[in-house]
Amino acid sequence: MNTKRRSNWYIYLITFVITGVLLFIVSNVLLSSYYSSQQANQNVQQHPTTGTIFVPDSNYDFTMLIMISETADAAPEQFMTLTYRAENSQFTVMPFLSNSDIGGAVLKNAYGSGDPGAVMSALSNAAGTEITKYIRFTKSTAVQFFNMVGNTTLSVPKELKHENEDNTLTIIKQGTSAFSGSQLYDYLTFPDFGETDVQYSCKVQATAISSFINQNFADISEASMDEYMEFITGFTDTNITEQDYLSKKAALLYTFDDSPTPCDYYIPYGELNGNNYAISEDSIKTINDKINR
Repeated sequence: MNTKRRSNWYIYLITFVITGVLLFIVSNVLLSSYYSSQQANQNVQQHPTTGTIFVPDSNYDFTMLIMISETADAAPEQFMTLTYRAENSQFTVMPFLSNSDIGGAVLKNAYGSGDPGAVMSALSNAAGTEITKYIRFTKSTAVQFFNMVGNTTLSVPKELKHENEDNTLTIIKQGTSAFSGSQLYDYLTFPDFGETDVQYSCKVQATAISSFINQNFADISEASMDEYMEFITGFTDTNITEQDYLSKKAALLYTFDDSPTPCDYYIPYGELNGNNYAISEDSIKTINDKINR
């Protein structure tokens, strides 16, 4: 007598469907990971504006002089250099006292004729590289620029008060807070911090400007960077041209996309010599190393 065997076809069907679903999920996960990896590699290897293969090199490096004056007619009281090293995706801010003596040239005296060329020449000797570009902000343009870019969160160790010539008070409160453009300008140019350290103002400027860059320029869009440079070339005293900017633009965008904290600082040191602050030979060597490393 023949016994009819029951078919288990549905078991094979269920197994086939489950296997297919699992293979679909796994393949999608792997493909997603692959394309994410490819996109990440493209972000690193492609020119930010043209899409061609791009790796920043020393051709994009620069060091410029940045100055701040109260008004367009006044001599600057704040001097600093901003160095960019494309291969390291790194900016370095170096603030100098206005009475800094670098190899016999005192910065505020070197600018006495109203020409930043002598200041750049003195700094070039210390930096070991030619500095030919500069930006000079006034109070008005600095405040506008800071406000355009964005607030900067800073920590102030103690309350600061200063009575101005017009009998008004400038007050900077103790604690951590977001500084507007006018507050940041007041902090950078505060006349007396009440500290015995003659370089305390440089430390304030170094930490404030590096924080301003790190907090506001990481992941900056191309459109925003274009807008900022249009303001600088259009409204400040500068010899930077549109072509200068365009020649560096790709590397700058790369760095701001690549590094969450692209800006560091160094404070040149020395000792008082009469009314001037003589930058030491050891510090000049360090300046040279940091700018040319």
